[in-house]
Amino acid sequence: MNLFNPRTFSTDWEIMVIDKLDRLVESEKLMALAGLLRREFDYPLDIDWMTLEFAMGINTSLDQIWERIQQVTDRAAQVVREFDCELFPAGGHPLMPLYNASHVHVGTIMNESQGIHLENQMMKYVPVFGALAANSPASRGQSGGFKSYRIRHQANGCTRPGFGRDPHLAQSTWGGDASPKMQGGLTMEVRILDCASSRRLLAEMATFVAAYVHYRGTRVEEYQPSPQEYEEHLTNRWAASRYGLQATFCWDGATCPVVEILDAMLDECAAELKDLGAKRSDLQLLNTMIEKRLCQADFVLDLATRYPDPWCLTSSYSKLVRHWDVFDEYLTTASPLEPAQPFNQESIVAEHLAVIGEGTHFYRSRETMLYPPPVADALIERMVEDGTIKREVTAERGILLHRIA
Repeated sequence: MNLFNPRTFSTDWEIMVIDKLDRLVESEKLMALAGLLRREFDYPLDIDWMTLEFAMGINTSLDQIWERIQQVTDRAAQVVREFDCELFPAGGHPLMPLYNASHVHVGTIMNESQGIHLENQMMKYVPVFGALAANSPASRGQSGGFKSYRIRHQANGCTRPGFGRDPHLAQSTWGGDASPKMQGGLTMEVRILDCASSRRLLAEMATFVAAYVHYRGTRVEEYQPSPQEYEEHLTNRWAASRYGLQATFCWDGATCPVVEILDAMLDECAAELKDLGAKRSDLQLLNTMIEKRLCQADFVLDLATRYPDPWCLTSSYSKLVRHWDVFDEYLTTASPLEPAQPFNQESIVAEHLAVIGEGTHFYRSRETMLYPPPVADALIERMVEDGTIKREVTAERGILLHRIA
């Protein structure tokens, strides 16, 4: 079967706009800028969460979306400069709890029930996309803890882990990492992707994501993840947010570096890439990122070592990425990174223990890796038995956890 007919794709690229003092431009001015650009281009440009959202129309090839991305952003950069502003393409703002995405819409899908089955199947693969796109390692004045604070904080509710859905018991949903969207464009929307800072990377990444979803769309079957598979999915999602392309995933009963998984996925969808006018060798940035285990977040982290003050980082970062290809240049000279160690039960317990202080609500522990209640509760029991925390039931706040020094 072929769930997608015709095979199309697009991206909604959320880009911040800042003034000469590096302050975010507010919604009223953004609306004026979006209105001006909408009149010039036949694309539904809009605003979203203090960003300009560049929807790149319906595309059928890598060359087409690459040309559109350049055309629209060249003009957008010119327009905002006329208002003494600049575009700031980044997955997160180093100072504010603001996260931006490069959603990829994969079309054209006519059967929502089959789309829900595909959503369940794609759950295994969306953390791989998240690791590839990681680009928000600086947020709320801190940097370095995660390569995607956006995924770690679920983009303030705008990208959330999936869960096994049954078409017979389903309602329309919004905000999942990947799910069918039938209200308008008839697509499978992949939301886990951080905003790209590189135009060429966005074109390559959108084409690859579309090709792989198209590939999976030829293999749709009824599927529900087992509890063990779902736990592994959430562990991998967390690893993607923490380590980017250095992550090591739980994969088919073993551990595997995420770059090896990406390498195999690119080969699997070779025919679908061809349908989109591309071959693997055209995706030069992706291939180099896989070879070196480098993602956009690594460029930002290197910059943060030179500018540890978050205000200075914001200023330097915004001035560099406005040229669009600074990450592309960084890739050519940066040294490869080593893979991170795979998670084991001890490291997972340690991550949960790290968020517990004095009087921490038990739900904070659940938010660590977003495990379902049986897994999260078992971890709390483990920490209680180990004597590292104690549990208190209160009338005012419910269950509280206290770390024992």
